[in-house]
Amino acid sequence: MGFLLKRFIEMSRGGIFGFFAVVLAAGVALFVLGARWVNTSPQQCATCHPELTAMWQRSQGHPEEKATCHDCHSEHAQAPVRPNLAAYARDELIPEKYLSTDARLQSRCEGCHKDMRQADKEKKQLIRLNHKVHLAPILDPQGRQIQLGCLSCHRTIAHDKALVETNRPRMTGCFAGSCHQKDRNKDNCRRCHYQQLVEPGQEAQQVL
Repeated sequence: MGFLLKRFIEMSRGGIFGFFAVVLAAGVALFVLGARWVNTSPQQCATCHPELTAMWQRSQGHPEEKATCHDCHSEHAQAPVRPNLAAYARDELIPEKYLSTDARLQSRCEGCHKDMRQADKEKKQLIRLNHKVHLAPILDPQGRQIQLGCLSCHRTIAHDKALVETNRPRMTGCFAGSCHQKDRNKDNCRRCHYQQLVEPGQEAQQVL
């Protein structure tokens, strides 16, 4: 200990300045890393939302290795429109302002799935779905323009509270209101479910 104290006393002004600069930089880095862990760690979210965290961890749509709580619920940093780089860096390194509103989630969905509004073919091999058609503005029976969003069909993508979790849209939602009125009979199943999942003659049990 005495050796270190002696070396410190014998240091030049530049050396002392450099020493404190390194200590300050290390302290700031440790603070930022600690604050980021506290603000983004799912373990912290689980202290208040254990059931929702468990649903997310077993989710097939957004499992924990692909998306975390702050990816969907925090207010992502926006490029500064005026010189305020400090605030931008703070929001980028330490995400805050968590919300689960439709507007927040919709913006986060489109932030990751940038090309989905133009997708006219479903990548999955089980159903036929045209996102471009579903996300385009349409008119309801009264002539009013309505706009579907991601949450209109995928509200349970990460937190499915149903007894049988699917993390996918349900037929009850597809047939709600004035949607798909002409398809509400068993002869039109192949319009969306083009892949045969059961042997001919067997009746598939639908979980609605």
